Amino acid sequence: MLKCMFRSKLSILTFSLVIVASIFLPSFQANAQALKTESVNRPAASASLYSIITGESKQEWSFSDIELTYRPNSILALGTVEFTLPSGFSATTKDTVNGRALRTGQILNNGKTVRLPLTIDLLGIAEFKLVLANKTLPAAGKYTFRAENRVLGLGSTFYAESSIEVQKRATPPTQPCHCQ
Repeated sequence: MLKCMFRSKLSILTFSLVIVASIFLPSFQANAQALKTESVNRPAASASLYSIITGESKQEWSFSDIELTYRPNSILALGTVEFTLPSGFSATTKDTVNGRALRTGQILNNGKTVRLPLTIDLLGIAEFKLVLANKTLPAAGKYTFRAENRVLGLGSTFYAESSIEVQKRATPPTQPCHCQ
């Protein structure tokens, strides 16, 4: 019963937000078009993505956590947030977003994409923290992560990317001895 009430209130809230967005969205789009034609050198508030290796080691083939913090910086946004992981990294249900374990339905493309299906940001202060837990760092090099908020009616407008640098190992990892 309580679950049913929660779902109905959530659907009413979602419907209300869509109605409000549909009322104000055309004026936001017109203003955005006016800004684009008015001045190319004056950027609007843009999305941001910060990535960091939080484990003890930043060397290739070691285990570490990767923390991605995405801020769409979009007011009155109702849409989908997507993280795209570079080659060498993949998400699993052991990883978390905003402190909660990822569900199987949120992980796509063999772990290369994490999609949060319905996100709401009324004041432009939303933050999405994806923690890739206990990952084996790939070969040394630069790896670029991407995040975007696909807002209903606007398409992919709140895009950001950030890179981490995996360091070369001073000595190669020791191979196990299969001696008899």
